[in-house]
This record gives sequence, structure tokens and C-alpha cells, in this order.
Amino acid sequence: MRRLLRNLFERVGRGQSEAIAVRFADGSSWQNRAGDPAVTVVFRTAAAEARTLLLGYVGFFEAYFDQHIDILGEDAVGRLMRLAYGSAYRYQANPIVTLLRRWREWRDDNHDAAAAQANARRHYGLPHPFFRLMLGEDCLYAEGIWDEGATTLEEAQRHRCETICRALQLKPGERLVEVGSGWGEMALHAAERHGVEVVNYGLVPEQNAVMAERIRQRGLEGRVTIVEKDHRALLEEKERYDKYLSVGVYEHAGRRWQPAWIESIAAALKPGGMGLISTTSYPSQFATEYLTLKYVFPGGSVPSLPRLLELLDRNGLHVVRVEELGWHYQRTAACWLANVEAHWDEIAALDPRRFDEKFRRVWTWYLHGVIEGFRPAGGGLNLHHILFTKGKGQWSRGGVRERAASGDGG
Repeated sequence: MRRLLRNLFERVGRGQSEAIAVRFADGSSWQNRAGDPAVTVVFRTAAAEARTLLLGYVGFFEAYFDQHIDILGEDAVGRLMRLAYGSAYRYQANPIVTLLRRWREWRDDNHDAAAAQANARRHYGLPHPFFRLMLGEDCLYAEGIWDEGATTLEEAQRHRCETICRALQLKPGERLVEVGSGWGEMALHAAERHGVEVVNYGLVPEQNAVMAERIRQRGLEGRVTIVEKDHRALLEEKERYDKYLSVGVYEHAGRRWQPAWIESIAAALKPGGMGLISTTSYPSQFATEYLTLKYVFPGGSVPSLPRLLELLDRNGLHVVRVEELGWHYQRTAACWLANVEAHWDEIAALDPRRFDEKFRRVWTWYLHGVIEGFRPAGGGLNLHHILFTKGKGQWSRGGVRERAASGDGG
């Protein structure tokens, strides 16, 4: 067993300048090269060693979550991920993990609004003070945009809100539907700064309660409305909206329901209407990480960009711009991780039973995974803003000069 584990970590460290040390459960140790190790992996039990050999990185990180493995060193989890991505180690589909993932996808399928709500609440239903400590006061849980002088997380997030409003060319009196409203800051920004009427489809009662209070505090009753409905309910709102927006939630549809999500947009937009989807994506269809589905985002599926573009086209939604913003998300996630680490004692004090060491390790792994996933030599993740119109009109950056007469086209 020790020899097989040494071989595994030798592949992880091959071609890298930093050393990796491993301490095994029997007290023996190994290091791939001389010098102070950048990362030290400590197996505390023989069972953790067996899990790693049986299930690869899935078994390794589950043992880490359960405190049967420690990963030591400065920025140790992130550095270990970077070493793996940049080395001779290559992920190979484990047949056991493949079966587990398929079972979990079946079990957590968003087959109706109740299932979708239950899945969403497992992540977004965590106490609002936790997200406020991680994300900042505005609780914007997506990419900030780090240009035009943005130097803080708050500036980058507010710049992102304004960038999206400008891309959608919002005008006073228009009706905007936002699916997946979070804690509401994007909708409030659009209503206050651009004079639109916003309807928010939000499935998570805990988020909706915070958003409702923000609406009241900012005097936006009647201008921002929350409806606790699933995206599929938009099919019933035929051509009611001038603009459509979803930021960071298309990933939660689940692969089986991604076509229905796009169909609902096409149904709800008026002819010539405009929409924007912000989503993480892969350049081809790739299975969503098993640990992500199990511990972080049940029911989700990171979409394939080509498939998403094909679905838009199939439903008469004409893509006018696709912008890749992955490095902005990477920098934003680094801020979130720093906030979690800086505020961990406050987070744990919110509810010591919920925010325990396993929670800290899962979220450390998750946020490091996001950061490393967006690196050029990382996990192949991208972040796209996809702008589209219903029907093929004469679109320009300054405005839609001629609206399409119907929803036909693409």
C-alpha cells in the first residue's frame, strides 16, 4: 500500500520544483525530493490510505474532510491542487466514483420545483450571517469585475452589477425578470439605478426573507417583486418581459433540465427582448465533480458552452456576444476564501454544530477548487456572460437599433 501511495504522490510532484512530503499511518515517511516541503500530507489512519487508493482524489479528499488526513503547509490545499494540475498526474475516471456520481445525479434530480428548492436550500439556505461574512455586506455571490479601478471586493461586485445593466441596455419602465435572485442586490441595483420593474424568481425562503427586508428598507416595494417559483413557471408567462437575467444559477438546473431552462426564457421574453446568462462552463460536456454534487451543490451540473449556445439557437434566442471572464471569478473566489479564513471564529460561533471542522474543510476545498479550476493550467473552468436577443434584430453595443418582429430566427 505504501509503495502505491508513493507512486501516486510521485506523479503529483513530477516535473514540479516544490517538494511533497507524506507521513503514513504506520509512522514512516517519504519525500519526493530534498528541501523543505511545500506540502505535507499526513495519513492518520490506514483506512484513509485505503480510501485514497480505492477512490483516488475523491477518497483522499473525503478522508481529509473527515479529519483522517491532514494537509499541512502555507496555502497547502491550493498548492497541492496546483501541483496535481501541473504534473504528470492525470485524472482518470474511477468506475466506482462514476457509479456513485450517476446515482447521486439520479437521487438529487430537479424533477419538480419542490426537489429544486430542496437542493437549493442545502447550499443557499445556510444562515445569512455566514454568507455576509464570506461575501461582504452586499452578499453578491458571483464574479466581481476587476477593472475600471476596482480594488476591493465590494467595488468589483458593484461594477459587475452595473456592467450587466449596461449590457442589457435597461431603460426606465421596462420589465426585467431575474431567475435566482440571491439576496437581492442585483435586482435592487437595476431598479434604483435604471428605473426598471424587476420580478425575481427565488426558490430559497431564507434568501427571499433577507431580500424582502432590503426591498422595504430601500423603499422599492412595487418596483421589485419576489415570487417563490421554479424557472419552469416562466413557461406560463408568455412574452411578459422585456429583459431576462440569471447570474450563477444556470448551473443549478441539472443537465437533464437545462433545455427546459432555455425554453422558459424563450417563452417569457417579448419578441426583440434581450437576456443575459452568466454561468461557469466547460468547453465541452464534462461530468460535474462528484464531491461538488455531494457536499456543495446537489442537483447541479456545470454546463457545456457549446451545448448552451446550441440550446439558445434552437429556441430562437440569437447570441450577440459571448465574453469570457474566468480570471475575474478566480480573483473574486480568492477574496471569499480569505474572508472565510479571516472570519472563521465568527462563523463557527454562529452555530458550532453546523460550522464545524468538517464544514471548514469542505468549504476550503470548494473555494480552492474554484480558484484552481479557473487557472490557465487548471481545471478547465470558464465563466461566460452570454448576451442574446429573442429573434435576430440589428443589435449594436449602443442599443438595439431595430427590434425583431417575431421570435423567429437565431
